Amino acid sequence: MMSEHYHYQYLPGDEIKLNLEIRSPRMYLREAGVVFRHEERDKSELSASGLTNRDEGRTWVAELTLEVPPGAVPGLYRAHRLWVKTYGERLYDYEGDEVADIANRFAFEVLDEPDEKPHLSLRYR
Repeated sequence: MMSEHYHYQYLPGDEIKLNLEIRSPRMYLREAGVVFRHEERDKSELSASGLTNRDEGRTWVAELTLEVPPGAVPGLYRAHRLWVKTYGERLYDYEGDEVADIANRFAFEVLDEPDEKPHLSLRYR
């Protein structure tokens, strides 16, 4: 669901599915991930990581799934850091200016669970 500011909105328990596309020089990639940081609370972060698969040529794709955990601080989260790990265990971090374009485009809002009680019905199976 989108808010009036064009950010997707999620509740605890929702899954956020993302594809991270990576173009690499001649090397094999093993894993990649993204860290989203709360815009007002620096210590509140949500992250996702996944194994990479070669797409075509020098392009790799990591399919990432971020499950919004119970107790996630409500508010706006923006892409803060991305990382890639090679087959040889070398780790490349991307943050600050390196991810500014992505951070401007990828943000989402975590909402509080609603206060209203769920409605119940019981029947025989």
